[in-house]
Amino acid sequence: MKRSLTCILLPLLLSQGIAMAQTELPNSIDSQAQTAPVSTTSTTGLQPSIIPLKGTDQIQLQLVNCNWILDCALANLLLPASTRIDHLQLQFDNPALVPAQVLNTATVVQGNFTRYQLTDTFSVPPGVQTLAANQIVSLPLTLNRFAMPPDQYTGAIYLTLANQTNRLVLPVSLNVRSGPLLPLLILLVGVVLGRLFKYMQEQGGPQAEARKKVYQLEADLKNAHPDDQKRLASMVKQARDRVYRQQLEAANTQVTVVQGRLEVLTQLRSIETSFQAKGEDAPDQVFEQIAQAREEIRLGNDEAAKTTLDQITEVLLQMPTRRGAGDDSEAMKKTLTHAAASLDQNARSLAIAPQPPTWMDQLQRVLIDLSGLSDLVRAEATYWFVRPLLYGVLLVGLTIVGLNTLYIEKGETFGARPLSDYLGLLLWGLSADVASRSLSGLQEQRE
Repeated sequence: MKRSLTCILLPLLLSQGIAMAQTELPNSIDSQAQTAPVSTTSTTGLQPSIIPLKGTDQIQLQLVNCNWILDCALANLLLPASTRIDHLQLQFDNPALVPAQVLNTATVVQGNFTRYQLTDTFSVPPGVQTLAANQIVSLPLTLNRFAMPPDQYTGAIYLTLANQTNRLVLPVSLNVRSGPLLPLLILLVGVVLGRLFKYMQEQGGPQAEARKKVYQLEADLKNAHPDDQKRLASMVKQARDRVYRQQLEAANTQVTVVQGRLEVLTQLRSIETSFQAKGEDAPDQVFEQIAQAREEIRLGNDEAAKTTLDQITEVLLQMPTRRGAGDDSEAMKKTLTHAAASLDQNARSLAIAPQPPTWMDQLQRVLIDLSGLSDLVRAEATYWFVRPLLYGVLLVGLTIVGLNTLYIEKGETFGARPLSDYLGLLLWGLSADVASRSLSGLQEQRE
């Protein structure tokens, strides 16, 4: 009996345990799901709790690197105040009800041309910083622009926040230019060189050619007889002074005349030496006329000297012909004829016909007469006031235009490539004379 009850109850107990195990398993899974909810942050990620405001979300600056007092004074005059800031406030919005903590800051900024990295010269204070809750907060950014080489810098500022998995990234675009003092000096040198080239092309070149002729005349005069040098020394000095005073046409005429007179004096001395070498008795009248011709040449009386040479020729033709002397007389006659022609050419060269006045000269004369200004007042005012004023205005105007075009407007990174930047200023100054030709013509008309 007991054995039969055991056989009946044992299967019932086993089947009940299996049923209870099968019904409790879903309940345990549901309880575990309720006590351990699934986190969505692993897929979506945490966002920073502070929001950068406009101007901080993308930091873009134009700075100037000036180290000298005059350089910085020019920068204050020519460039906006934003190029001279030394500190910048990075502003954020913290909408959370709890303060935000910045655990670490890092600045990674590098130049595009020089590859120079900004470290201490462009940085946010290190260490933990607490930003107040539900407020507009700021972080100071230090700018040591005096230690920043001219360049175009790009990079970012990285902020590590507490309880945040992502860093806050602030892109940086920074342009640094050199101070305006050296570009201004280079531009001035270029403008002055441009004016100098124009002067050499229009006046300096012809003046140098005229001075060369004077040098050649002085060299020829050194080889002449000392007495002839004394007679012509003042004439050579007069030609040199005319070259210095830009009277080039008159100077060239003077050089030609003095060369002709030197040739005549040389021929007269050759005739005199020929008589003395052969031991022939020449009429005293010949030597007197030669001395008279030399004196007239010294005084610049070419017409009178030509007449005296003709008289000497007639005297030589009347001399009796001796053995071996006929050829000499003929040679002397040719020499004197050539000398007379040279003096005649000198006289014609000196008799320069006056140029008829142009309509501009006539108009100027009418205006001067109407205003009552004398020639002395007009000449002195032009030399001491008008010319320096026009030249100064032209120089300053060209310099300002060049500095504004190449440095202020288009020179955000001026100095990063010194060779091309400064050479561009120099070449602009050299070519600026083309643009100013009409204005500078006012000055050249009076010269």
